[in-house]
Amino acid sequence: MKLRKDFIVVPVLRYKGETPNEKHANWLELLFDLIFVAAISQLALNLSGNYNLITFLESIPLFFAIWWGWAGHTFYLDRFGTDDIFSRIITMVQMVVVASLVVNVKDALTTTGAGFAISYAILHFILIGEYLWVGRKIPEARPLTDRYSKGFFIAAMIWLLSAFVPEPYRFGMWGLALIIDFLTPFTAGEIHINFPPHPTHLPERFGLFTIIVIGEAIVSLVFAVSNAGLNLYTYLIGLMGLIISFTLWWEYFEEAGGAEERVQERGDQIAKYNLWLYSHFPLMLGVVGTAAGIKHVILLKYGTDLSSSDAWILCISLSIALVSLSLIFISSFKWEDCKSRLLLLFRIPYYLVIVMIVATGFLGSIISGFMILMILTVLSIVNVIISLRETPEEVCNL
Repeated sequence: MKLRKDFIVVPVLRYKGETPNEKHANWLELLFDLIFVAAISQLALNLSGNYNLITFLESIPLFFAIWWGWAGHTFYLDRFGTDDIFSRIITMVQMVVVASLVVNVKDALTTTGAGFAISYAILHFILIGEYLWVGRKIPEARPLTDRYSKGFFIAAMIWLLSAFVPEPYRFGMWGLALIIDFLTPFTAGEIHINFPPHPTHLPERFGLFTIIVIGEAIVSLVFAVSNAGLNLYTYLIGLMGLIISFTLWWEYFEEAGGAEERVQERGDQIAKYNLWLYSHFPLMLGVVGTAAGIKHVILLKYGTDLSSSDAWILCISLSIALVSLSLIFISSFKWEDCKSRLLLLFRIPYYLVIVMIVATGFLGSIISGFMILMILTVLSIVNVIISLRETPEEVCNL
């Protein structure tokens, strides 16, 4: 039997900093995103079931691990992906591993920590194998792939070994592995400039992932209303939850331009690209935390006060999302322009809304959860209204 010519295609650098060819996310990439969102959904269920500060803080490193695992594969495909048959099979194998993560992430801090660590290590080893393959076939990419392979290998081994270490030392090893994971791309420094991400494909992938996370939040709110029983109280809370979700979508795609073309520049301007990139993690965390808080309010009886800590988590989650959106917006400007008085004055109304959202946390245990959610909804709508202003020409020219 003769295999198809596209069974194995030698990897090539997809974008070389020239005029970009049109490139969009393919169907398998979208399926890959959905598998990762399933893991985020499991963590969101944990937070919804135990909506308190401890659970929220415990979820942050797990959220980051899931998001970082997705980002690592996404960057690889953006730079070197070939979409051949073998590459698709490898991606499907990664999905199986991610499915194992989904199964284990719910109780990762208790009974299934070993399974979570092993699954995450295997996900790393597959990515390392892909980078080694690229380094072998594209010699000029070896300075980048070697650094990635070494750093990710050290992190993967720590993840693997942690599966055989008892708590709480296991969690310390996870923290160390995540730090190594996070710092590994920075060791490449200016080498990244020689292998830039695609200016339209990568923002599209991040935009699609963001919209799926927001969509998952909307679905969870609809199910929460259905499970609580449809009445005027739950209907209004569900409606306010949907409005907040819609405003977050608006702020990301219309106001911040999160999915618009991004070009990685040289010198100190590379930092603004990293600002755009890493701002997506707190955005995701804020969206999930806000949705979990709204679901928590749905379960409260009408007129019941939201505890002080619960109110703070809800308000801080929404403010984290809005701060992230502001950072994504600012990342479109050069560093020196970010200090411009014109830009600062233009953004002041957004910052005032964020301050008021945070201040709403002081109303916990004073007014009902319904009223707190109403205030947050009104402030979210105000934020969208502010975004309808015409951007001054002076700011556009920055």
